[in-house]
This record gives sequence, structure tokens and C-alpha cells, in this order.
Amino acid sequence: MASPTPSSAGLSIKRLDHSGLVSGMCHELGLANMIDTIPKHNEHNVTHGQSLVAMILNGLGFHSRTLHMFPDVFADKPTDRLIDSGI
Repeated sequence: MASPTPSSAGLSIKRLDHSGLVSGMCHELGLANMIDTIPKHNEHNVTHGQSLVAMILNGLGFHSRTLHMFPDVFADKPTDRLIDSGI
């Protein structure tokens, strides 16, 4: 007898491409944590380390979008997995 297939309600799929590998290496090396040891002078929504990981992912994204296009670059990416939860 065939088992029932799980419901996919509420699930979504987002492409990681090579960004998952790059992000994993950034987390493995602790790049964001190293950068975040530098004292901050202002409060921001993301840390300097998280920004660095985002810039690395953008720079290795094999596209010609500039840094000010971050919202467009990460619009279809699971940033909570690639950069940090809550992003």
C-alpha cells in the first residue's frame, strides 16, 4: 500500500545555487563573528559581520548588480539560512 504524500501547504522553495556553499564556508570560518568583535559606534538592523557575508555572497553571485541593489539580489534568497536568522 502506498503511503500518503505529505502536504506542501505553507512550504516554499528558494534557490541557493552556489551561495549555500559560500555561506557555509563563511560560517565555518567564523567571518561574521570575527568582524563583529570590532566595536560599533551606531546601532543597525544587521551587524557588520552579517553585512560582510552579504557582500561576499553578492560579489560571488556571478552577476553585474552593484552593492546598492542588495534588496533585489536577496529578494528570492533564503537570507535566514545564508546570512543569519531574522535577516
